[in-house]
Amino acid sequence: MTISSKLKRLAASVDTYGFAYIIERARAPHDQIGSLPCMRKRQGLYARMSVGRSGTAFHAGMSVAERAAELERLFMCGTGRRLDLSNPKTFNEKMQWLKLYGESDLRTRLIDKVFAREWVAEKVGEKYVVPMLGVWDSFDEIDFEALPDRFALKCNHGAGYNIIVHDKSNLDLADAKVKVDGWMGENYAYGHMMELQYERIEPKIFAEEYMENAGGDIYDYKIYCYDGEPLYTQFLCDRATGLRMAYFDNDWNKQAFRYSQHALIAENIERPENFDEMLDVARALSQGWPFVRVDLYRLDDGTIKFGEMTFIPAGGMIDWAPVSADLMLGEPIELPFGKAGR
Repeated sequence: MTISSKLKRLAASVDTYGFAYIIERARAPHDQIGSLPCMRKRQGLYARMSVGRSGTAFHAGMSVAERAAELERLFMCGTGRRLDLSNPKTFNEKMQWLKLYGESDLRTRLIDKVFAREWVAEKVGEKYVVPMLGVWDSFDEIDFEALPDRFALKCNHGAGYNIIVHDKSNLDLADAKVKVDGWMGENYAYGHMMELQYERIEPKIFAEEYMENAGGDIYDYKIYCYDGEPLYTQFLCDRATGLRMAYFDNDWNKQAFRYSQHALIAENIERPENFDEMLDVARALSQGWPFVRVDLYRLDDGTIKFGEMTFIPAGGMIDWAPVSADLMLGEPIELPFGKAGR
């Protein structure tokens, strides 16, 4: 990000969230920006405009024009660039357009991490789905005695709502309850990136089987699909020690672009033996969408497991390195402009 963009981003953030943003942002880790009190205050504005979680809350409270104006404001805060929704060209711009105009009942259901599993099993087979251990409406319903020693506890209606339990005997239940109860009370659509696609999901808690590879790591293959065709795969590793990433094309040639805040994997990464199978899974799941990222895991024994369908990666406010990647990755996305009245 250029110095000019950083200054514009700062000015827009102060204008949107107030001068408290400067102090609060300086004290907060990068992964806690969305929880700043000044941001929470503005998010409360969105919630007050709603008519209830189960209804078309945001739609009832704000017009399309008002939501577009707020997206433009938040885009400047997040990227330091102006958003042109009438003629989006870059990846980030087109993600904002899809937030506003890409809504459908099926998209909402596929973002729901509980429902999506059933849909994936029907589309490509049960073997690609991580086994479920239980689904609950509240933390107090969970019988932890019945769960295995290791598992993943998650919520279905947002991103980052995960507690990975490596050893149940060391799990602080009081702390876990505070976290999960907090997540269950949030509507992720009203977060600092205004991800409207999450708005109508009914919150659930679920547990699934624990997964890891040798050394405790787990390998992510996030496949960028354009109208049902995979073009690039984002490979991630070393989550516990400092996330690193690299992008590859379908022939497993390493690409030069990445998220600027994450280190690029310097060493050679071997092409998975069943990479073609992974592409086939992504191809089957992404049919009919202008863009979706199909997130898969691969274990040491070659097992492929579905992670989630990601329609708006990183809220569509990615600081690409180099900047030119934003346009390159956006060009293949053909937006259905008829849905926006064009």
